[in-house]
Amino acid sequence: MKNKLFASVPNILLGLLIAVAPQTFAHACIGHDMPGACHYSQQAATSIGVVILVLGIVALFVNHQIRIGLNIAAIANALLLLAVLTFLIGVCKGAMMHCRMVMLPTLIVPGVLTMVFAGIAIWLDSRSTARG
Repeated sequence: MKNKLFASVPNILLGLLIAVAPQTFAHACIGHDMPGACHYSQQAATSIGVVILVLGIVALFVNHQIRIGLNIAAIANALLLLAVLTFLIGVCKGAMMHCRMVMLPTLIVPGVLTMVFAGIAIWLDSRSTARG
């Protein structure tokens, strides 16, 4: 039961943060004539957060072998989040822009935490698989 909660709750909470933050307090810059890179990164981050959230919810109801795969998918989505924010789409170039000062660190930290918690959950679930 502990492994099930550890494999799912962090993904649920971090996925929720990744999905909600860009739409609320860690939003993209406003005031551009046309949507910039930060706007598209915001939309992509929200979508990736929803996927991580769903992976966490599904992990509550499956056995440990499937949870391993779900956590591998969570790591892949967190890597995609980091790639979107840093080099695939990116954010505004200005150092004092809201997207660079607030949105970028607010999304990078839970992205890295998602990878860490999912990696630990994979390790815990693989140990229980090896035991029987």
